[in-house]
Amino acid sequence: MTKEMDNMNTYVVEGGVGKCTAFSALIPELKKKSEVQIYTPYIGCFANNPDVKLVLEQSLPIQDARIMASDNIYYSEPYKSNFQFGKQHIIESYCELHDVEFNVAMKPKLYTGHLQENVKKWLDKNNIEKYILVQFSGGQSPLIYNGQYNNINPNRNYQPFLAQQVINYLKEEYPDTAIIDCTLPNEPAYLNTIKCDLHWTAIHELLKDAVGFISIDSCLQHFSASAEKHGVVIWGSTKWTQFGYSHNKNLQFHMTNKWEDEKFIDSDPRNNIVEPKLVIDEYKKLDKNKPVACATE
Repeated sequence: MTKEMDNMNTYVVEGGVGKCTAFSALIPELKKKSEVQIYTPYIGCFANNPDVKLVLEQSLPIQDARIMASDNIYYSEPYKSNFQFGKQHIIESYCELHDVEFNVAMKPKLYTGHLQENVKKWLDKNNIEKYILVQFSGGQSPLIYNGQYNNINPNRNYQPFLAQQVINYLKEEYPDTAIIDCTLPNEPAYLNTIKCDLHWTAIHELLKDAVGFISIDSCLQHFSASAEKHGVVIWGSTKWTQFGYSHNKNLQFHMTNKWEDEKFIDSDPRNNIVEPKLVIDEYKKLDKNKPVACATE
């Protein structure tokens, strides 16, 4: 019988779904040091994780007795660290900030198996068997979005005109496969797709059994490492060497095979103007046996 640890650390994990998902890659290593508690706005990224003793939602005061019972309270923010030099993957940055040895094979892990039945009911209700997931816009919190669509980083989004062409190609190539759009209700919708209205954590569970996915740098590509699902990711104002994974095919207007930092300007509006036909061609060529790893080139 394993002896229960006497010490416990609470980790404050902020940011959006992507950053919280990335942080989950550290948890097995953090558990070797102490019991782990997480204090975060996105409890779904850590709930049911066997290496996490307790997840506390950030609407609770940080002076909550369960947090104050910790031996240490740790807070880190990659965006205010060496990550800003543009040379570190987000998981690598978290590792440096928490004194964990980084390995490119580290991958996020979300535990959403309890949602499997809900996902099955939703698929049955919509008469869906085989399906591909798509996400061409993002930048909103699924916790607080409302009204008019407002993206904090619009240069990540794929142009709706091009996105519709990708969908048209998908329907031509895979006429018996449903296309599920995983964007929020106030974001652009597309012909021949079904908008997913499940809770954001259920999208991770949905991804597990998808044929594949095509997305921008948003929640689908972050979830793909945990779900071990291969897809195509279109990059705009962010770098795949900082947020992406090498099991996916990463595409950008200025580069398609290897990251070339000298070609990257985050404000260049051409970055994500990737030809729809190229997106489909690369999707058809995906190596689905490629292991999940942080993208470093």
